[in-house]
Amino acid sequence: MNIKEKVYIWLSMSDLPVKKLYDFALSYDNLEDLWNLDSYDSHAMQYLDGKEFQELITLRDNGAFEKTINDLEHTKINFITPESEDYPECFLNLDVSPLIIYYVGDIKLLKTRALAVVGSRVCTRYGAEQTQRFAAEISKAGFSIVSGLADGIDGNAHKGALSAGGKCIGVLAGGLKKIFPAINVQLARDVVKSGGVVISEKAPNSVAKSYTFVQRNRLIAAVSEGVLVTEAGAKSGALHTVNFALDLGKEIFALPGNVNSSASVGTNTLIKQFYSCCVTEPREVIDVLNRNYIEKQSDILSKPKVDIAFTLKPEEKAILDFLDNEEKHFDEISENLQIDLKKLPGLLTTMEIRGLIEKLPSNFYTKKGRN
Repeated sequence: MNIKEKVYIWLSMSDLPVKKLYDFALSYDNLEDLWNLDSYDSHAMQYLDGKEFQELITLRDNGAFEKTINDLEHTKINFITPESEDYPECFLNLDVSPLIIYYVGDIKLLKTRALAVVGSRVCTRYGAEQTQRFAAEISKAGFSIVSGLADGIDGNAHKGALSAGGKCIGVLAGGLKKIFPAINVQLARDVVKSGGVVISEKAPNSVAKSYTFVQRNRLIAAVSEGVLVTEAGAKSGALHTVNFALDLGKEIFALPGNVNSSASVGTNTLIKQFYSCCVTEPREVIDVLNRNYIEKQSDILSKPKVDIAFTLKPEEKAILDFLDNEEKHFDEISENLQIDLKKLPGLLTTMEIRGLIEKLPSNFYTKKGRN
């Protein structure tokens, strides 16, 4: 196990928001410095308060880290990081990419075509029936069904896909050893047994918190080509998944419900906001996703290769230009480009993950592919 993996596992044990942990980790050019951190220095103060810092250090030093490693060695739980071959590119499109993904099952499923089916935890009979119908038919068309293994719509989405012989991707808000609700432990086993996968960015023994469900929803949106909301109340957490999907340019679908039912206020409101998202048959969802897929593949094949410079942020382009002729030390990059020292380590790490640059020994960097 390398130092990055140790750090990512350690941070995933924390209850701190993933963005705070992400920013803190990427602020260190050398993760060994972070791993060996033992005093609340001026750098750590920029990201964590004293209590947060002490809780993080305690997780590393009180035996909890060793227990997590032991769990990973003696269970079927595996993990991937951004450096892993199986890490899905779709997660790199997120503002906060998961530093680690724990999983049981077929992780390669994250790179296949998938649709998220989400909604309220407390659903009506209509919501349950329609969710299972849509999930079954869409899975027959070759899509993995993505949901959160929760009560209500989530559970029915997985059940519908499994009943049709389809595959599922379950995305948890807590750890893989703390599936919530506990009644869905068997459902998670069925997902894996049927060739699916259950994933989480939280350490195996982490208990789900209210905010980790929102964090989880961004992963559901990222791994899917679209999001289908079959039944949702006005304040359903499923609407967070919709917002993430919209930010990522994904398709949104909503099933109309009884106008007198509070369980359908959220879905009916979506339809009023985005009238074209209204669907009443699974084939409508399948046709839109297939049309988009064909157009996307056609664009990839027909368009000439675009210079990567057009997709870069100004600071990323400046770094690539600076590394164009020869490898440069971290200090040279900082001094010549005048990039904020607080921001530069994270920027370089992100570029390394995207395959734009390569880190060399002694804190030198080079442009990836440069002869």
